[in-house]
Amino acid sequence: MSFPKKLLLTLSLPLLLATYARAQNLVSGRVLDRQTNQPVPYASVALLGTPFGTTSNAEGEFALNVSRLPARLVVGQLGYGRDTVAVAAAGALARPVALTAAPVQLPDGEQSTFTAELIKKAYRVLVRDQARKQYGQAFYRQTSRLDNRPLDVNEMVWQVRATSAGLDGTVLTQARYARKKDALVNYRNFSVTTRNFSLLRSGSDTVRAGQILGPNPAEYYTLKLNGITQSGGQSLAQIAFEGKPAYNDKHVVGQLFIDLDTYQILRFQATTDVQSSANNPLFKLRNPRLTYDYTFRAGPDGAVPDHLLTTYSAMLGRLLKSDVQLAANGFTYFYDWRTTPTTGTDYAQANGKASDLALIKATTYDPAFWRDNPVVKRTPLEEEIIRSFEQEKAFGTMLDK
Repeated sequence: MSFPKKLLLTLSLPLLLATYARAQNLVSGRVLDRQTNQPVPYASVALLGTPFGTTSNAEGEFALNVSRLPARLVVGQLGYGRDTVAVAAAGALARPVALTAAPVQLPDGEQSTFTAELIKKAYRVLVRDQARKQYGQAFYRQTSRLDNRPLDVNEMVWQVRATSAGLDGTVLTQARYARKKDALVNYRNFSVTTRNFSLLRSGSDTVRAGQILGPNPAEYYTLKLNGITQSGGQSLAQIAFEGKPAYNDKHVVGQLFIDLDTYQILRFQATTDVQSSANNPLFKLRNPRLTYDYTFRAGPDGAVPDHLLTTYSAMLGRLLKSDVQLAANGFTYFYDWRTTPTTGTDYAQANGKASDLALIKATTYDPAFWRDNPVVKRTPLEEEIIRSFEQEKAFGTMLDK
């Protein structure tokens, strides 16, 4: 990523985008942990009896366009029981959806041996399923903030190829962006952290790559079985891991959720140090960290990605000024999985040298696609970001010409 002194863009006059975040039957709410009253991030929110749904954001908030009312929503998350909520009218739910954490059990016997063997089995399943390619689509939204002030938003739709380990190739089909005219920070190619991330890296050092999945996990990582829970009819083992000091210069920590029946990885969470620098000598990046939260959907041909949150955080040091918090989020939702590729599609690994903004500008902006796309409608952009861009007349291609 690059940090220019000032980012200059040619922007059109603003258009109020209230319709972008509203729908005729938009239902909103919040998902909380019943015991702690804390948000449950990225919970699944589905319309009962249909394939339509969404996920809650980092604060447990969600918004879903419901075609007809009354309706019932099914809300769940790995490690929690499910709850069904009756919805009579559009608008905000009268009270938060409270999920109960699933009971945690520990197996009898030596837990460290059980945990290491479980990871080895999950690793072998991943290796086996590497040859099983699946094809779908992905909606990606990237937002960045400086000192909690919105700077930009990029949205892309990709055709994707994947395995149970993650993405194996993408093709950009639609894209748009909005950006502040005076944005101090520009993430040049942040989407590569999503498009090139995989649980397996053939031929690479698993420790240096910050990976836990391998034939000898206990050699490099301290493992802890947090427990076994029942969630949605699945028995899930929750395993925490931390790199051992001799091998852990990137300070890798995280946890895995493994299905005890299939040994599929259903959720992978990890945080690691990353190398990042500013091209402006007056700026210094301190304590840059990258966090992945990858959730998979179980299937007979192997698990497929369901959604992925990639988060970057750092302190931006400025000459003769106080440090400010720098953050970027890339949220990806995957859908329409199938076993055959789209005809003529050339899936490719992401090129880290390519600029995201340059790729977006090279596409033909299609306002009707974004206005009518149900996947985009069920993940509305935060009103705070829209208002912020409206005030500063900064929209880029997020504007009907």
